[in-house]
Amino acid sequence: MTTWQNHHSDRASLEAELLRQFQRAEGPYRRALSLLESAVPHESPSAEEITACLSRLEPIMRQTEEIEKDLGPCRQQWLQRGYQAGPALKTLFQQHEQILGTLIRRINLLEERMQQFKREVRPEVDSIVRHQQMQRAYQSAGKSASY
Repeated sequence: MTTWQNHHSDRASLEAELLRQFQRAEGPYRRALSLLESAVPHESPSAEEITACLSRLEPIMRQTEEIEKDLGPCRQQWLQRGYQAGPALKTLFQQHEQILGTLIRRINLLEERMQQFKREVRPEVDSIVRHQQMQRAYQSAGKSASY
């Protein structure tokens, strides 16, 4: 086999592996996106809805993490060698990028909503804590005064 044939064969096998890995990753990413879209209303989800969804999302994201770990070395070789993607891989890259972009935007929205809940609850919690501290202080003062 000539150097060119070796290079072409190497490129083709690497591209085939990338295709396989990206196709493998697509399923869990689509399931995660579907879960987010079905489990959490787009407008004003409650903290309970978000928490329930995130607990169901966690195992899917662990699965995608494993796939991404497997994909890493292959992706690194591809980038280091400066290969250009063929039509099938380009299409898959675009689909993958679109799914990930949508997934990231949805997760960011949920994170923003949870931060909003935190900001709304904090003054209420602070008020409750101050009230409890005052009650304890009055109880202690009442016990001290009765001696």
